[in-house]
Amino acid sequence: MSQKKIAILFLDEIHHINHFVTVAIALSKTSSVSILTYPDKHAYLHKTLSRLNGDEVIIEQLKTAPFRAFTDTLKGRSIPRKGFWIKKNRAYILKKFDAIIFTDFFHRYFTEARGEANVPKFIKITHGTPGRGYSLKPQQLDFDLQLLPGKNYLELLKNNNLLAQHHAVVGYPKINAVPDVSSMNLFPNQKKIVLYNPHFSPPLSSWHTQGLQILDYFYNQQEYNLIFAPHINLFHKVGGDTIDSIPEKYFHCPTIHMDLGSEKSVDMVYINKADIYLGDVSSQVYEFIINPRACIFINAEKVDFNEDPKFRFWQCGDVVEHTETLGTALRNASENFSIYKPVQEKITEENYYTEAGSTASERAAKAILNFLNAN
Repeated sequence: MSQKKIAILFLDEIHHINHFVTVAIALSKTSSVSILTYPDKHAYLHKTLSRLNGDEVIIEQLKTAPFRAFTDTLKGRSIPRKGFWIKKNRAYILKKFDAIIFTDFFHRYFTEARGEANVPKFIKITHGTPGRGYSLKPQQLDFDLQLLPGKNYLELLKNNNLLAQHHAVVGYPKINAVPDVSSMNLFPNQKKIVLYNPHFSPPLSSWHTQGLQILDYFYNQQEYNLIFAPHINLFHKVGGDTIDSIPEKYFHCPTIHMDLGSEKSVDMVYINKADIYLGDVSSQVYEFIINPRACIFINAEKVDFNEDPKFRFWQCGDVVEHTETLGTALRNASENFSIYKPVQEKITEENYYTEAGSTASERAAKAILNFLNAN
């Protein structure tokens, strides 16, 4: 049986890396694996592969068209526009590889060119824990193989007629990439740490209506430490907010740690160091409750969420609408946690498949190779 050639497309910010990197390493033990990306230093990608002994994984840096590179530079884009990059490199990719792994939905540029052909196979890995509407796109059915983290997503896809013929529940590979942070100290005290992790997408993000009020609350109190680590796209996405919108005083407060998009904001460092989660609609809370802890959610738009499955994560803690009630919610967080702990444990069991004797990344690699060898 010939060695399979597998490509993983990386055309996004660094928060996608930990969702595929350990799968790439597991596949590289028996297959030729290339991470296809744009020209850059890619320091975090190289560092992560090195830390996890991924020396066999190949990184191929492919250029976009010269004119597009020029206009990207003019517009301040650090990442080339996906469509133009793909069109420039599509013929090479379609010809060379047996399979292409995607962590997002820009596969359509390849779907059109592949036409009725049977190869390469298109494989989908999630880049977060699914649950919101974004994960239920009709394009799910374009993939030849879906790798799913757990039974909750399996049922969501099935109930929405989006489950591909070929799929496998493998678990959550990102967990296998998380570094040990037990010895890391972010604050020179033993106060409880609150992680404020707003999503980037209005209108449901709490940042755009209450974010500065929340920072100001923590600036003017002495009971808690705060980590402000929003979704990386809040300040890094083209058209997103700018750092200038945040008063300088918060960056110099000894009880506030500001991180608007570093490596630590994507590898679960802050999630594993915090005592209380404060957020809105980011799926990162699902990673937080793997180790059950108190959660508080901000319903900035006063949506009716109780019967809406897209707000399933709000079952994990108290939901507040106004910053004025934040102090009370924080004081009640520990007392109320006993109510939410069994809910969190149940949700985690539904979200993430586990199996003794193997990792999610190993199971994902096995599912991919079994599928390719059979099809």
